[in-house]
Order: sequence, then structure tokens, then C-alpha cells
Amino acid sequence: MIFRSQLIIVLILCFLSSPLFSKTIVVSIQGDDQAQGTLEQPFRSISQAAKIAMPGDTILVQPGIYRERVAPPRGGLPDKPITYRGVTLGKVFIRGSEIWSPKWEVHQDSVYYADLKSDLFKSDDVYLDSANPFLVELASTPYTRDGKREFERYQTGDPNLVYTCGQIIVGGRPWSQRPYLKEVLKYDKTWTFIKDKSKGGSYCGRVYVNFGSLNPNKLSIEITTRRRNFAPHVQGLGHIVVEGFVMEHCGNQYPTNFWNTPKWGQAGALGLRKGHHWIVRKNVIRYANTFAIDFGDFGGDNQRVTSSIPGAPYSHDNLIENNYILENGSAGIMGAGSTRVIIRGNVIMRNNTLRFIGKKRYEHGGIKAHNIRDGLIERNYVADSPLSEGIWLDNKFPETRVTRNFVYRNGARGIFVEMSDYKYDRAYIDNNISLENKGAQFYVHDASGSTVLNNLFANSPKESKYGQGAYIYQVNARTKTGYHSLFNNIFVNHKVMMDINYPSHRSGPQRLDFNIYDAEKTDRTFLINAYSDRPTPWKGEDFFKMVKKEIGFGNPQSLNGGIKVALTMKEWRQFWQKHQLKNDANSVLKKGIKVSYDQRQLTLIVDLPFEPSGVGSQPYKILDFDYYSQPIPSNGSATPGPFQKLKKGRNVFRVWDGLPLLAEGELPKA
Repeated sequence: MIFRSQLIIVLILCFLSSPLFSKTIVVSIQGDDQAQGTLEQPFRSISQAAKIAMPGDTILVQPGIYRERVAPPRGGLPDKPITYRGVTLGKVFIRGSEIWSPKWEVHQDSVYYADLKSDLFKSDDVYLDSANPFLVELASTPYTRDGKREFERYQTGDPNLVYTCGQIIVGGRPWSQRPYLKEVLKYDKTWTFIKDKSKGGSYCGRVYVNFGSLNPNKLSIEITTRRRNFAPHVQGLGHIVVEGFVMEHCGNQYPTNFWNTPKWGQAGALGLRKGHHWIVRKNVIRYANTFAIDFGDFGGDNQRVTSSIPGAPYSHDNLIENNYILENGSAGIMGAGSTRVIIRGNVIMRNNTLRFIGKKRYEHGGIKAHNIRDGLIERNYVADSPLSEGIWLDNKFPETRVTRNFVYRNGARGIFVEMSDYKYDRAYIDNNISLENKGAQFYVHDASGSTVLNNLFANSPKESKYGQGAYIYQVNARTKTGYHSLFNNIFVNHKVMMDINYPSHRSGPQRLDFNIYDAEKTDRTFLINAYSDRPTPWKGEDFFKMVKKEIGFGNPQSLNGGIKVALTMKEWRQFWQKHQLKNDANSVLKKGIKVSYDQRQLTLIVDLPFEPSGVGSQPYKILDFDYYSQPIPSNGSATPGPFQKLKKGRNVFRVWDGLPLLAEGELPKA
């Protein structure tokens, strides 16, 4: 009888979860959470709809501003996801802020103050530290300053200088936080928080704001009251679709040492919470205090109580596509520990607005992925982030592919590979355009095993500290830096075309060929550096003499006290031959290549003074289609670079046909 009863229950559940019983649940700012969730009687909150949504259901959210943290309590099933959908992109907002209309008092001149009370912060109270982001210190100091955190770690900086996770938003956009009231007195559109619990009760301190010529009583002022916008409390939920929302204003933390410090765990405005088979698409995520999206399963968890789906295989088969990731405090998309994630078609621009840079401020970048396995990062537009990397693979990346991305004018390196110990061909970086990024266009330290094919690396700024097309070296003793392959790439307008460490110690062999370099035969634009271990195994002049002796002819140039040796192409080839490597044997020097880009027109112009088809190429199994999705010949006759249509003369390429780019503060048009 017990077995029969259980069977009946199972059959009923299967019947109710069939597509015939999938429903649409409607949410509207005109609704009521005591209603039915229908078009005629919608719910008021997305969270109420989430409570009743079952596999196959769609939560349809009407235009308006929803001030809540949405935390799905359950996931869907294969072919029956639970879908959260805003009806019109740019019209449906999930905000981590509330309208704040306190009593403003004049402090001095244009600086006003108001008391802050903790009872504002009860709607997202699940954290190890505090629900109130103004009481949570940032784990690292922004704005290139060294403060309390840096003083604790390195005995450098100001031990009293603290930033918090809070935000003051005026007219929809965050104003700049300052650590001291004296700084707020100097600069308008700035604010500071001074913690003070002396009054007791819910009073926790004061906010001081410099309104300049503006009257605070006539402004729309919001205060961050939640630390995330959309993230389950349960880890490992699967089959969830999130699309059509603008998520903004949340007081999330900078993930310093996220791998061993739970309260600093990776927690984006939108978080998959170790989920699988999520689809995150057609959203705008902006103005997060730190970063926009997290998708991994590795690292700390800043929640007091965490439940997980028993036996769930975490963080696999997720899709993040066609989103706008704009003007967030540190990074765009971040994940540590994931399998088969696809990050595709996103516009990721103007992030790291808080300008995190320096020691223990490494968690920034348009896309940063730790331990990404079998991943695909494809056709993203990553641009204009100050002091930030474009695409950064860190701490293992087996069988991951980075292809057909446009990485432009970021404040650090374009494409960055770090911390792995592989032989050849463990990650493929192909048919990308890395252009005008302030550091090197392709950069490696403490990593091995990338294969870099058919990319265009161009226009490293002349004022750059590095200015290399490609830079490979060792900065630590934690792993190795060798076994990289650079084939069929085009290098244009760099102070240094390649800068690679000597192939010994923690370094190793490299494979280079069929590249095109914008250089003359006499240009010493190829560097061998002594950073094959840390500390370097050689004294500068000893290193220079060793490399010069190995070449045996010419006149290599000593740089940085001999730690770097600048070579012509002839000397460069001879150096590698001495190490039994026929590097760049088929590469060519062609001076006079010009590359320019017009972001308004999305057009890349390549002026080429020669016919590139005769250069030849290194065939590779991974090479299927170029930047334009044109087939790449597999017989060694492919044209180097990302465009198989590249010809002698002026070439004009439209490099982006995805989501329309948005100006600062702009939203998609309906």
C-alpha cells in the first residue's frame, strides 16, 4: 500500500509539471502580493511570484522599479526552466536602493548631513557581516589609494582611510565616496559616512554630501539598502532564465582573497550561486558597487545560513549572452570554478569605475575567470574600463577558447593569461582584436599552455609602461611560464613587438611562426627578458653577456641594466635556434601597416602595404572560422590575422554587429 501511494504521488507530480500546466505569473508595480498573479490581478513583487513558480513557469514583469533582492527558491528542470522575464529591456528595473528623504541639515557651505538608521536595511539581512553596506568596509581600497586594509597587510598607506560598500545615488547615478569629511568639503557630488552608534537604537551614523549648487530637498536621492539584486539563497539551482531587466545599485563587496575569506566571497549584483544551466541574457547590469555577475562555485560564501541542492554538480553549462555590463565599480563578469560556461555577445564597457589597482586589488576586468574548464568566451565587446584588464584567464583554464572578441582601450592589458602549469594547447585564443589597451595587448605571467592564433594586436599607447604586442614573463615562484604558441598573428604599432623570458628555470620553450610584424630589419623590437624565475637567476650584465654570446653576431642592445636584451629579427631567430627552436622562421617584417578604429562607426581600418596571402599560416585543428565567420583554410594558405578578406591596400571592417553600444548613463531604446 505504501508503494502504491508513493507511485500515485509521483504520477500526480509528473502530470502537474507537464507543459500543459506551465503558467505565466504576472508582476506589476500596480499589483498586490495578495492577488492571483494573473494579468488581471498581478502580484506586486517579483519575489512573491518566485515563491509559487514551478518548472516550466514564466514570471512576466511589467515596466517599473522593483526594489527587492530576488532570490529564487527553486530551479526548473531540463526543457522546463523557470523564466524571469522583463517585458521590455530598459523599462523593468530591479534596484538595490530605496528613495531616501531624510531631514537634511547644513554642515558647511554646500555640504549637508543626515542621520542614517539601520532599520532601512532589513530587506536583505542574510550576511555574515552586516545587511547595512555602510557598516561594511571594502576589503581593498579603491581609487589607487592605500588605506586601512593595505596598512594591515603591508604596513603602507593610511591606517584610518576606509571606504564602505554603501552608495549614495542622485538622479539615478552613484556619487563618489570619499573617506574623509575634509575631502567632501572640497569636491561637489561627493559623500562620506561617519559611523557613530552613540545615540543608540537604530542610529548608526551620519552621511555628509556635497551637493554643490543643488538643493537636496529638490533632488531624487536613493541609498543602497541591499547588497545584491538577483541571487538565490540556495546554492546549485538549475535551469533558470533571467532576461529583460535593468539591475542597478547594490552594495556588494570587493572579492579580495575570495577563495579563503567567506565574507569577501565573489558576489555579483546578479549571482548564479553555483547554479547550472542558467541563461542570463538581454539584461543591463550597471552601477553595482563592485562587480556585475558571478557564475562560479569556488570561494567563500557571505551568508549566515547556506543550503545547497544535495549532490548537485555545481556551476556548469551556464550561458551569459547579449547583456550590457556597464559602469560597475570593479569588474564585469567573474567566476571561479566553472565548466562549459559560454560568455557570448555581451557589451562590457566602462567598468572598474572605482579604479581598483595595486596589491590585493586584482579582481577586476571586463571578464575574469578563475579555473574555467571547457569554457567559451566569444564575440564580446570589452572596452573603455580604466585601470582594468579586458579578458583575464586566471588559475587554470583547460580546453577554454577565447575567440572573436573585440578588446579595446582598456586601462591595463587586453588579453591576460595567468597561473597555470600546462604543456602546449590547453587554451586557445584566436581571431580576437586587441587594440589600444594601455598595457600589453597579449600578456602572460606565471602561466603555461596557451595557443594564440590569428589575432590582431595593435596600437599599444606610446606612454604605456610596457607597450608590448606580447609580453611573457615570471613574476612569482608559484608556477611556470612557458609552452606558449603564437602563430599567424599581426602585430602593429608597438614599442616592442614581443618580450619573452629566457627559456630556462621556470620558463620553457615557446613556439612562434607565421606572424606579421610592423617593423624594419634593423629595428630592435624583440626582447628576451631575464624574468625566468623570481628573483631573476642572473645579474643584469651577466644576463646580457650570456644572450649576446649565444647569438654570436650583431649588436644586441642592453635594456634595464641588462635584464632585457633588444634584438633584431635576425638576432631573434638566431637566439631561438641556439635553443633548438625554429621560431619565427616564416614570419615577416612589413613596415608601414596602419590600424585605426572609429568607435562611433564601429569601423576598423587596416592599411596594408603588401599582399598578405603569400605569408602562409600554421594550420590548427581549432581554426574553423575567422572574425567574420568566414572559413579558414586548413592547408597552410590562410591569411594571418582575424580577417581572411584582408588584402593589400585599405581594408575597412565593421567589427561589431551585436547589441548597439550605449553612451554613459544611456539605456536601450524600447
